[in-house]
Formats: sequence, structure tokens, C-alpha cells
Amino acid sequence: MLKNEPCRDQVTALLDVEVTALKLNTGAPCSSHAGVFETWPGDEKHVRQWFVLENGQAVAINEDPECGASCAVIAYS
Repeated sequence: MLKNEPCRDQVTALLDVEVTALKLNTGAPCSSHAGVFETWPGDEKHVRQWFVLENGQAVAINEDPECGASCAVIAYS
């Protein structure tokens, strides 16, 4: 899926870190599902889902239709 080699290597390195939450980057359809939905805190504009990691980082794939997919890793608390 990822053609960008550095991105693939970065995401592969993160696979050893425990994922503590999956977030969807859209508005919650109802209050009972609100815990899964949260706006991606990074600058990337084409993120559909992202993951909170145990090490205090968040990782997402920015699916930019013009530039192609790239990874984004940010500090998250």
C-alpha cells in the first residue's frame, strides 16, 4: 500500500509498539460512538483513521490524492 520506502520502514518500526486506541477522523454519528471519533491532531488533511500508540505517539496515513500516501507520526498525549 505504501510506495514511499521511508514511510513503510517507519510504520514497520512502529508495529512493535502497542496500539492503545484507534480513532476515526470524522464526526461521531451519535454520542454512544463518540469515543472512537477524534480529529487528527496533525497538519495532514487526508487522514481517515489513525492510531494512538503506547509510547505517546500517534501514527496515520495521509492519503493525499495529489501527492500519494505518506505517513505521519506525531507526539500525542
